[in-house]
Amino acid sequence: MRAGRQLMVAAALALPVLAGCGQLQEGRDRLDQAQQGLDKATACVDALEAAGYTPNLADVEQAQDDARTKADEISALAQRVGDRTLQDRLLDVQASLDQVATGQITLQNGLNWSQQHLEKTAAVADTCADVTG
Repeated sequence: MRAGRQLMVAAALALPVLAGCGQLQEGRDRLDQAQQGLDKATACVDALEAAGYTPNLADVEQAQDDARTKADEISALAQRVGDRTLQDRLLDVQASLDQVATGQITLQNGLNWSQQHLEKTAAVADTCADVTG
């Protein structure tokens, strides 16, 4: 009988500890979510800065060099981003800038390209908008 009572006392004492473990895990989960949100927010700041680049197509050589640099920057960022949607949208922007870097976009067809590039940049912004929401 005494052993049974000791077991009951031990179990009663263990309940708050076990509840505390659950709360500790919940706290860790929330901290992980906050860290992921912070990582995405940081990636979004970098992404919007890089994706917002618009080349000066009047200077083709400079536009190609600058577009290559930005495309490489966006590619590296896309590899680091954990959010798959943001990664896909960054790769769309990179592909858009690759068109400029390879000379496919000129002053003559640049207006159409600019509209498409703006839509891709807006998609990155839309993906990033839920970071604060």
